[in-house]
Formats: sequence, structure tokens, C-alpha cells
Amino acid sequence: MKRKSLIAVLAAIMVMMCSTVSFAATDLHVVSSYPKDGQTNTSMENLGVKIVFNTKINDSALQAQNNKTIKMIDKEGKNVPIDVLYSNKAGKMILVVADTNNSKYKVLNNAEYTLTIGANFQDNEGHALGKDEVITFKTYNQKLNNWVNMGMMAVMFGGLFLLSARSQNKRDEEKAAEEPEEVFNPYREAKRTGKSVDEVKAAHQAELDKKAKKKAKKHKDEPAYEKHFENCAELLNNVYHVHAPAPINHADRSIEGLNKLRKEKKAAEKAAAAERKAKNAKKAKKK
Repeated sequence: MKRKSLIAVLAAIMVMMCSTVSFAATDLHVVSSYPKDGQTNTSMENLGVKIVFNTKINDSALQAQNNKTIKMIDKEGKNVPIDVLYSNKAGKMILVVADTNNSKYKVLNNAEYTLTIGANFQDNEGHALGKDEVITFKTYNQKLNNWVNMGMMAVMFGGLFLLSARSQNKRDEEKAAEEPEEVFNPYREAKRTGKSVDEVKAAHQAELDKKAKKKAKKHKDEPAYEKHFENCAELLNNVYHVHAPAPINHADRSIEGLNKLRKEKKAAEKAAAAERKAKNAKKAKKK
């Protein structure tokens, strides 16, 4: 009797476990979606939702029936014309897109859209979704983006204009500095203004002092530049400063060979100078 009871209990447990596994395997549900529920700043050009299920839903015999359970509405509650595309390769994915090519519907800016998949949506095995799957998303604010882009362009062009103006002013100042100043004639200026010659000279000197002071201040405010070293051998190890290229026909083109050649050349020049000096002294003595 005990043995029969034990067998009955084990059989019941096995039936319950199989029922649980079978129920879990046939539970149709949405795995993921893009855009996600509550997502904002979605595209206006390709308004649609990609949905991935846990089981295959690409049976062509069920597509017409499943399409009737899917709808999309805008923020005003109006139905959006849609196309439902099934993936034969993936099998578990559908793409619901707004049909704007064959209809007069215009996708709204910064608007909320709601996609609903009905509870009667079925997979290839006939298992129903069991509850409505609702995905709400919002398109991006195109008007705000346009204003931001226009503002950035205005700032960019304004900056370019200021830089161009500053560069032109600098070129004008340099050009004016290069042009020779007109020779100041105090007598002509005194005759033109009706002032005395001393007054004209004093005013001219004050103007020169003012320009000199302004020029000195400008040079003082300019950034100081670092000293440039022409001889890198003074700063870097294993770098040698070559004063002259070695002749092409010279056998030893190393640093040591070049130094030796330079010494020989200097010695020859010194000997030639001494010889010329001796000849000149001899000529002078004969005279």
C-alpha cells in the first residue's frame, strides 16, 4: 500500500513539472522593442517600432489575422496607417512602420505615438499573447533643433566675421606703418593754421611722443617668443652640428674626417696668406 502511494505521489509531481515546463514554453511575450516604451527624441523620417518576441511569429497563415490586432495612434487618437513587416530569417521579429508614402498622413513634430499589439496576437504554434502590449514613444522636436542649429551657425559666422575684421585691421596697421610719413614742414603748417612756428613744432612733437608711447605699449603687450636655436647640437645628445658638407669625392665622410678636412683647409689658407705676405714684403723692400 505504501509503495502504491509513493508511486502515485511521484507521478503527480512529474505531471506538475511537465505542466510547468509546457506552460513556460508556450508563454508568448515581447522580449524587446525599439524604440522602448517611454522613449523620446525618436526619428520622424522612419516612424516605426521593431518588436522581438520569444517565439517565432512568421507563419504566413497567421499574418493577416495578427495584423488586425496591431494599431498605432497619434497624440490626438487618430489611427496612423501602418505596414507590418515580418522577418523570415529571424522569425521572431516584426517591424511596424508608418505608411507615409501611400497616404497623406504627416508625421507630427515633438508628438507622442502609441503602438498596441492586441492580446489575440499569436505565434506559429497558436499561443496567444494573452494581454495587450502597449509601447508609447515620442518624436524629437524638429523646430527646437532647427533653432539650435541656426543659433550655432550665427555664432560661428559671427566669430569668423570678427576674426576677419581683426585680421584686416592688423594688415591695415602694418601697411600704414610701412608707408613713409610725409615730411613735416612747420612753416607751411603755421601758414595753414595761422599759428606761430613754435606752437606748430610743439604740437607736432607732442603728436610724435603720443605715437611713440602707443607703439611702445603695443610691443610691450605682445607675447614674447622663445629663442630659436639653429645649432641643435647644443641641446641634444648624439647630434653633431655640420658646418659644411663633405665633398662627394672625399673618402672619409664621417664627423672626424670632416673636421680633419676643415683643419687641413684652414692650414693651407694660413700658409697661402703667409706666403702672400712674404711676397708683398719682399716687393716693398726692393722698391
